[in-house]
Amino acid sequence: MNIPNHFGDTLAISLSALCSIHCLATPVLLTLVPSLTGLVLLDEGFHRWLVLAVVPCSILSLGLGCRKHQSISVLLYGIIGIVLMLTLLVFDHEVLGETMERAVSLLASLFIAGAHWQNYRLCQQYDCSCD
Repeated sequence: MNIPNHFGDTLAISLSALCSIHCLATPVLLTLVPSLTGLVLLDEGFHRWLVLAVVPCSILSLGLGCRKHQSISVLLYGIIGIVLMLTLLVFDHEVLGETMERAVSLLASLFIAGAHWQNYRLCQQYDCSCD
């Protein structure tokens, strides 16, 4: 049974985008509507759950794709994004500061989304089905 690899890329791009939106929207929402502070989606734990979802999805999808198309740059961009995201799990906003945490989070999301976009495009060329 052949399973298309694009599902993992699409999921990782979506989760990375959700992470970026969460990172950018949380301060604005909390400023505009302070009563949202108890909402689970605005909690720091939500960001951790996103990271824990993106990392395995990225490793699997990029690994399967890169095995077929052999693009080292895709793998490198993905690894940089994953390392940055994992760094955020270790060094949170209390160590990095709010602004640096947001910057690193956005940068990590861009690296991961870019790697998956390139992986998706290359997999269309090289038929990266999971056999």
